[in-house]
Amino acid sequence: MANASAWLSLASTLVLSGTLIGAPIQEAPAPEGPQADPALVDLYVRKCASCHTVGKGARVGPDLKDVDQRRERRWIVDLIREPSKMLDRDPDARKLLQEFNGVRMPDLGLTAEQANGLADLIVLASRYPIDLSPAFVAVTEATAEDVARGRDLFTGRMRQKGGGPSCSACHTVQNAGGFFGGGTLAKELTHSFAVLGDEGLDAALANPSFPLMKDVFADHPLEPDEVFALRAFLNDANRSAGTDPDRLDILIVGLLGTVVVILILNAAWARRLRGVRHAFLPKRGSQS
Repeated sequence: MANASAWLSLASTLVLSGTLIGAPIQEAPAPEGPQADPALVDLYVRKCASCHTVGKGARVGPDLKDVDQRRERRWIVDLIREPSKMLDRDPDARKLLQEFNGVRMPDLGLTAEQANGLADLIVLASRYPIDLSPAFVAVTEATAEDVARGRDLFTGRMRQKGGGPSCSACHTVQNAGGFFGGGTLAKELTHSFAVLGDEGLDAALANPSFPLMKDVFADHPLEPDEVFALRAFLNDANRSAGTDPDRLDILIVGLLGTVVVILILNAAWARRLRGVRHAFLPKRGSQS
């Protein structure tokens, strides 16, 4: 009887040990960090996300992760609120300007409270996993129809729903088509997808912070489906870069220029011939 009890005790111990040893070890859940203010997250997405990330690498401007470990608080807030003044007078800000190809951060019209709030949010997102990316559909989901629609929106063949001007009024893209290929008032955008990335380009189109675009599209914002189509087109343009530009556009511009020069020369030559003829014609009333 004693032996039976011993064997039963041993068996129970082995079963229990096997259960404990074989059971997966569950890690304690990581403590949740402080929650970000949704209003500040929305402000960041609208004002900052087109040029900056927090921990996902540089875009048009530097990655802002741990910026508080590199700069003083006052410097950060001043740059957020009045970047134009800082870029004109602060040596560190001017060094960043040179590092990022001379692209100036525009004044965003922020209050002191908003600038301080954004500084707090950036520090918080540097320490805890806070999603500061705008919600969007990746351009890998785009179809050929989306690319074609984006091209039409860019060139102005298709009007924007909000009534804004076509992108080609100020920008050019290689092989975009159109009569003259686009304007030269702003940057050439063939490689904009490579520079900004999918998320950065989405933010730049949906909530432009560049001075001219911000003013133009303040009352004429792009719709989400238009932003997606333009991203699809610009991604396609970036991938096919290196091919020859539209030869037809170049030919048309060249022919028009030639016609204008010929007309100017013809008018000048005709005026000169009239002067020569007057010199040889007899004056009225003179005797032959």
